[in-house]
Amino acid sequence: MTALIQRDSSQQLVVEEADFRKETIYFIVVDRFFSGSVDNDEVGRAGLFDPSHQHWGNYWGGDLEGLIAKADYLCSLGVTALWLSPLFEQVDDKLHEFAPMHGYWTRDFKRLNPHFIDAGDDTCVHRSRTLRRLVDTMHSRGIKLILDVVCNHSSPEINGSKGVVLDDGQPLADFNNDVNDFYHHYPSITDWNDEFQLIHFEMMGLATFNESNPDYRRYIKSAICSWLDAGFDALRIDTVKHMPVWFWQEFVTDIQAHKPSTFIFGEYGFGNPEEPRTVEYANHTGMSILDFGLCDAVREAFTNSQRGFCAVQDLLGQDPVYDRANELVTFFDNHDMPRFLSICPDHGRLELATVLLLTLRGIPCLFYGTEQYLVNSTNGGADPYNRPMMTSWDVDGVLVGLIRILTALRQENRALAYGSHRQHWINPATYVFSRRYRDNRVLVMLNQGEPLTLGIPQCDLPDGLHRCLLTGETVQVTNGSIDEIRLEPMARRVFSVVGDSVEAPVVLKVAVNGYATHPGERIVLTGDCPELGEWDLAASVELEYINGDCWFAEVPFSRSIGRSIRYKAVVLGDGGPPVYENVLHRHYTLPLQGRLKLNLNWSRL
Repeated sequence: MTALIQRDSSQQLVVEEADFRKETIYFIVVDRFFSGSVDNDEVGRAGLFDPSHQHWGNYWGGDLEGLIAKADYLCSLGVTALWLSPLFEQVDDKLHEFAPMHGYWTRDFKRLNPHFIDAGDDTCVHRSRTLRRLVDTMHSRGIKLILDVVCNHSSPEINGSKGVVLDDGQPLADFNNDVNDFYHHYPSITDWNDEFQLIHFEMMGLATFNESNPDYRRYIKSAICSWLDAGFDALRIDTVKHMPVWFWQEFVTDIQAHKPSTFIFGEYGFGNPEEPRTVEYANHTGMSILDFGLCDAVREAFTNSQRGFCAVQDLLGQDPVYDRANELVTFFDNHDMPRFLSICPDHGRLELATVLLLTLRGIPCLFYGTEQYLVNSTNGGADPYNRPMMTSWDVDGVLVGLIRILTALRQENRALAYGSHRQHWINPATYVFSRRYRDNRVLVMLNQGEPLTLGIPQCDLPDGLHRCLLTGETVQVTNGSIDEIRLEPMARRVFSVVGDSVEAPVVLKVAVNGYATHPGERIVLTGDCPELGEWDLAASVELEYINGDCWFAEVPFSRSIGRSIRYKAVVLGDGGPPVYENVLHRHYTLPLQGRLKLNLNWSRL
């Protein structure tokens, strides 16, 4: 459970909602977004900045002032969280014609990259005026900030220097003079399936931190906490697969002890639900992960005519392996792979993919420029050509319009944040599915093939006339079914029904994972308070089915606020005896006010 407890002006305990499931993330490579200041272009060593934008390894001028200048544009898209490429001070040098514009060769984790802040501004996180303006500007528009964090490594060998790290300007570590044992000293990884090599060996020659050193752990955690104190709301963690689970458990514990509302997700590079180690990191590190499996499936859906949308549905069928599938961060583009338009140069299919991403389960993340059809396919569009400079800011384009509508829908309709997924029609070219939670409904229809006419029995919409949010087309639902709807090539239809929200002084959002229910079974929450039935199963709170082993509900509390409650989950069947969790009881202290989330793993023998 993550929640920030504070006191309001009336001295009552208030809990800040810490839940990213309704958010839409926008990932920006800061150097390639927008230059808001020219005075910082030539800072540091000569030859690192390229005003012509021809040398792909150089800095091109994007900075925090550019983000501030484009805050209204970002707000107009409806994105609610910005993931920024690392802002830490970097090695001021080049390796093989590449400068660290990407932000992954850190020199000081407690200072900002001077290329990204105003000339003359203090690089210290706590004293930077540019950083303060960025935080204030985005927060005033309801946009959260996500810091990209690199805990696994610092910098490679460059001109005789490797892994030199400072602590707010003071010398701390040096790979080539590692008197304090800050680093592992192993060769580069050769076997990516070997656990020991993944943890201890070097990735691409990068100096790899020794996570067993408590001084290193204290340093990296204190550094990240300084950024959270400066106003960042969430963390994206780089290369989580290269550090052990126990390290991440300690890291997440201490970070959330410092700022409990911090949402954390990690990059388990190119993982998938069929790989046990991916699932272990997703379920046991305390953080969510980026959903590379769904990324691959979405890209395959639009490039493989044999599999098409079936690739996506098959991937979603594996969701029960994850404890929190609805909290996975989903995407189909990022800075380490060719852009979607490089592998599928069709604007219509990009638009369909975006509608799909924004309506599937998980927390969607858009890559900067996707909404403007940004692409450079030199060398197939691989790194660094997947990181072109942002050049267009059209607010009236087709894809911008789709994103604006669907990001608003994610905030309004809780079926997209919390709901189950139900397939209604599928073939490689056509996909019809619904999301549902309580009385909230979203019905999605996508067609990338020939025109066709469908009937959709039991479509999950209530009877009556419904209007598509994207096209304005109407459809009649009778006896729970749509008798006929025509889908032209590249058709996208989204219908929404917004139900009543759960309101109470305290709302506890409870997910129970790890019990595979069978048809006719349901999971309830019972406990020693009136809201949970005072141990009477007939008066307990019924949770809602999400996927094969996940049940969820928002539970309102009014009479028991401010007190400690005891509770457990129970499986009820048709005629069979109740199945209780094998636990004496669970315990929770309710605040006086707030919305909280509580993730439970079923306790068994």
